[in-house]
Amino acid sequence: MPSISHWGVTDGMALAQTVGRYLRNPAEYTTQEFIDAAEKAAKEHPGEWVIFYSVADKYMAAGQYVRALEASKRCVDLRPNDLRSRYALATAYNILTRAEWTMLPSDLAHVVQLLATPGVDLLDPANARTEMEEIGMVVDTAAAQAIRWF
Repeated sequence: MPSISHWGVTDGMALAQTVGRYLRNPAEYTTQEFIDAAEKAAKEHPGEWVIFYSVADKYMAAGQYVRALEASKRCVDLRPNDLRSRYALATAYNILTRAEWTMLPSDLAHVVQLLATPGVDLLDPANARTEMEEIGMVVDTAAAQAIRWF
């Protein structure tokens, strides 16, 4: 997802005023601290797009792929014509397709590593598979949705 430095002043200010006020130290925080702050802010500001966009990225970093998907869907609900919303949702579905990597023969593992994009090596394919099973989704559905939203 695009970093906050590429956002407009309005979104940056909204993030600082909502999530930032719940952070102990807004200049330095962990992924989980940001998630906790964003969840509190979202309850108070359920229509604030930037909260859901930001926390979707943090959920992905924490391996909470289904929660990232839910936050990304909320982005599309709030700003359906914003390309960043569509990209966030497509990315969330694409991340879930990593579950298929758990099915690769071990001799192909090096190929996956070579093809990995920055950040992909942080993903946990086994966790993605488990989370998809919990919501009754299969890799083919996640892949089709990723293509639809890209």
